[in-house]
Amino acid sequence: MRSCALSLVLLTFALLPSLVFAVLADEAYHTDYHHALLGLPQPDNTFFYRPSATSKASLIYTLTERLVLGAINPKDGSIVWRHRLADTSSRRNETAGCLLKSINGGNTVVSAINNEVKAWDAADGRLIWGRDLNGRIEGLEITTLGADKGVLVLVQQQGGKFVVQKLNVSTGEIIWEYWDESGDIPYNVLSSANALYSISLHSALLQGYKVKITALDPGTGKVTSQNTLSSESEVTSKRSILYAGSNSGIALLVWTDKAFKKLKINLLGTKLVTSINVAQETGDLIEQVSVHAPQTSVAQAHFLVHYQTSESHWADVYHVDVSTGDAARAYGLSRKPGKGAFSTSTEGSTVYFTRNTDFEVTLMSSTSIDILGAWPVRPKGRSSLTDSEGILHAVSEVVSRGKGNFAVRSALTLPSGNWELIRNGDNVWIRPEGLAGVVAAAWVELPEEDDLAHELEVEGHNNVFAAYMHRVNRHAKDLKRFPEWVGRLPSRVMRSFLRSDIPLPDQGLLRDGFGFHKIVVLATDHGRLLALDVADQGKVLWNIKAVEMTVEQQWEVIEIEVADGVAMIRGHGGEFLRVQALTGKVLQYQPGGLIASLETSISILNASGKPFLLSVNVDGSLGSLPAGKVRHGTTVVTQGEDGSLRGWSIGAKDTRAGAVWVFIPEAGETIQSTKARPVHDPVASIGKALGDRSVLYKYLNRNLLLVTTFTPALSIATVYILDSISGEVLYTTIHSRIDTSRPIISTISENWIAYVLFSDPAALKEEDSSASHMLPKGYQLIVSELYESQRPNERGSLDSSSHFSSIYPTASENGGLMGAPYVVSQAYIIPGPISQMSATSTRQGITSRSLLCILPSLNALISIPRTAIDPRRPVDRDATAAEMEEGLFRYNAVLDFEPKWILSHNREVMGISHIISTPTHLESTSLVFCYGEIDIFGTRVAPIGGFDILGKGFNKLQLIGTVVALAIGTGVLAPMVRKKQIDARWKA
Repeated sequence: MRSCALSLVLLTFALLPSLVFAVLADEAYHTDYHHALLGLPQPDNTFFYRPSATSKASLIYTLTERLVLGAINPKDGSIVWRHRLADTSSRRNETAGCLLKSINGGNTVVSAINNEVKAWDAADGRLIWGRDLNGRIEGLEITTLGADKGVLVLVQQQGGKFVVQKLNVSTGEIIWEYWDESGDIPYNVLSSANALYSISLHSALLQGYKVKITALDPGTGKVTSQNTLSSESEVTSKRSILYAGSNSGIALLVWTDKAFKKLKINLLGTKLVTSINVAQETGDLIEQVSVHAPQTSVAQAHFLVHYQTSESHWADVYHVDVSTGDAARAYGLSRKPGKGAFSTSTEGSTVYFTRNTDFEVTLMSSTSIDILGAWPVRPKGRSSLTDSEGILHAVSEVVSRGKGNFAVRSALTLPSGNWELIRNGDNVWIRPEGLAGVVAAAWVELPEEDDLAHELEVEGHNNVFAAYMHRVNRHAKDLKRFPEWVGRLPSRVMRSFLRSDIPLPDQGLLRDGFGFHKIVVLATDHGRLLALDVADQGKVLWNIKAVEMTVEQQWEVIEIEVADGVAMIRGHGGEFLRVQALTGKVLQYQPGGLIASLETSISILNASGKPFLLSVNVDGSLGSLPAGKVRHGTTVVTQGEDGSLRGWSIGAKDTRAGAVWVFIPEAGETIQSTKARPVHDPVASIGKALGDRSVLYKYLNRNLLLVTTFTPALSIATVYILDSISGEVLYTTIHSRIDTSRPIISTISENWIAYVLFSDPAALKEEDSSASHMLPKGYQLIVSELYESQRPNERGSLDSSSHFSSIYPTASENGGLMGAPYVVSQAYIIPGPISQMSATSTRQGITSRSLLCILPSLNALISIPRTAIDPRRPVDRDATAAEMEEGLFRYNAVLDFEPKWILSHNREVMGISHIISTPTHLESTSLVFCYGEIDIFGTRVAPIGGFDILGKGFNKLQLIGTVVALAIGTGVLAPMVRKKQIDARWKA
């Protein structure tokens, strides 16, 4: 009987399939999300290209406006490889000299940015060679003329000179060079079927520029001919030239005047200039003219001119007579409403033109106006991300399938920032490249589905009959949602017990029980606002244009403040928006320029406790205050043009703020950064319990201000801690031999501060150079904690005081301030730079905080535990038993970044520069969001583990099976035990 019961239990466990798969799974890639981005593609630096001569499939190569070079798989839009060639955070629009070319029939792409030219393996992105040319590169070309293939570069030098260099395509070595010291402006370098050409702009006598064309010998680089075209009436700058053909068997030059009334065409090597009058059927002014031509040496000498107005677009196709250099209009493409995009592709010598509009994709041959194929654009391709602003530009690839069938793939760049691939009208993928360049972000709390507490409060304030009717109505609403709740129940059960990848029915934008479901509102430097759902892998909820921006402009956002589901955005130019955070609906818009002296704005609380944005002028003074709407006793700290800090006190009825203190740095000293404690920075305990059961009381002051300064002449960095109410300096420390060209990254939270600086022994004076060998060179992380007293169980000099005032601090006998904190610090040498740091944030502040840091050299985000950088770690000795209870261990001056600290895992999180965190309903967990120039990354962080939530490795099905097996076993064995007890009594 015993063996039967045992067999029953074993059989029950064997029937549980989940036991076989009960493996603790890592939560990586499940609770975090990553948008690996490139930025908006540049039209002249984006193309389809086969990575090797034997490859049958093409990749999309692009050099974006963020100066990121990458290859995209057209099948799914995934990144094959990418490289960030330069930092564009402060000079995004300096991309005119950024060029990308491919080598026909090879496996190499060549990039040129500023003074560097590099060759990359097209398949895996491996750097083949690179060369610094000591000048700004203005032109790049791949030539097959001469003994070998070569890379032609046009480099502008100082003193009005420029040089044309031919580099070996395999090694980058200089084969020959041609110098031009005429003082002309270099424009480009081109290659035709029999010659190389250097194009420059020669200043005319009165106005404009003449185009000077210099023909060079492909083998030696010597001048074979020189020709100057009369273009001064049309060419006023480099932008007047629409197109300079390359690798099309011919070298073609097209330019126009400012009004786009005439089109001038020249075949390089000839003096003939074809002038064509641009026909305008309507009165709409032409806004843009672009030229599209093939990029292969065997293609026909055909090209297309695209005309765009605010209401419509059309195009003309031209054929060039290679023998005479004459260009003639072959046919025209009809005018269509809205904005469209044209692209060129080739197959052998055949040239195809693809036309993309919001509703249709059309394919044509360059030889005839006949349409080879037309496909309607499916509405599902744009789904909820429909962009009514048209298409910016496109690149296409055409493959002939025989019998008049074609496959057309077009990569479209949309004004919203989306990069979309269309195949024969069907959407294949969408990349949200508009997320690149985020300059501000803010968290948004979602509303609750059923606010029961609020409903009960309403019932409690009504009479009995009204409360009863309110409850009946509430229950009726619950009954209406009951079928929906039952319909979701199977999915919830399956997801909970079997697999977490089973999708749940859409429940809308509602708060979940753990507080993980939130959205983030973003502002980009392109002038757009977006919202991401952090609980759905960072899905884009909405994307709107906030302000009108030109290509040269960059939106500078001061702050995003969210209150009651409404996001308030203020720009540096004075523009102000109020946007519904859940839907993207604009509630209020104030254009910029109304406040010319506006420098920034800050969020303060009004009399009712709600935040609003207060403007700050350039000189550091505050703008006008709404009378009676500001909370009494509010203090604001600003920095003026002279570099000083000022504290402003605001009363309840004040309309102007008054300065109450000023912090002026020493002579030669400049303020580098100013940090205050976060708005949400709760403190769960006023002291730290030591191993011997004594208490070290924390110095807790909501008004702390962390100020870092530089003295470049002395290579000194100074750190101040100020009381923002009185302006008194509570703590000062000086660091010498500091590289002041590198910024200090700092943060402050609770009763501790952390900052990173670069120590450089080379900054020593000559008389102290003998000590340079004793100084470590590199980045140092300094962590300091503030306490009320050095001795445990003591509250410092104010222990016996009956009152304390930050406005009127009391001086101590030794000349300092009574109540000044006791500070303990430790420094750590870290392996690389940190570009930004912040602290995790939990709901009650019970969980120990961790230090979040961005590592730009590793393109990673790490979370450093506070125990690893506790400044009370024992020095030159092992920790005692009491100290080990506190989590302290022996101090080591070198702090290695452990792999388990890396929150981004093996992802390459490129270009992030800001961190924001928010608490959840679980005390153990914080939500973290990182953004910056390129990528987006978000995750959950549990500094001391998820002690209040079951992990993914917890097998709920096994638990239920165990309970059921025990219940069955108990039910089977209970009668046996009862019978045995009865028999035992009878025998007794």
